[in-house]
Amino acid sequence: MELSAKTLWPLFPLLLLVVVVCLTWAFVRAIRNSKVPWTGWVQGGALGSYLMAAVTAIASESGAISAHVHRPFSLLSQIFIVISVFGLWGKGERLLVGLNLIAWGAILSDTALHYLLAR
Repeated sequence: MELSAKTLWPLFPLLLLVVVVCLTWAFVRAIRNSKVPWTGWVQGGALGSYLMAAVTAIASESGAISAHVHRPFSLLSQIFIVISVFGLWGKGERLLVGLNLIAWGAILSDTALHYLLAR
């Protein structure tokens, strides 16, 4: 298989979908059922900053803005995810930790895929 954007382009929307679904599910779960009071704010921050990263990344594909604009939003969402994972570890919130780890893995996979295609 050839590593090119032509053959691997379907992976980018799929990874975006995985992250959005996991962060949305984690946000709803945090608002409804979490025993930790700050969880809703952190999950909301992760979801909001990732949605901004997705919107700016899609806008950069059309050339409307620079391709680098989405990176701070993506980094901010990863910071929120890390805060959530380490803050909830061992507090009985296994579902939230798992959803955040899946979302973080998809974000890192997207980054690795961009790196591989740029080489």
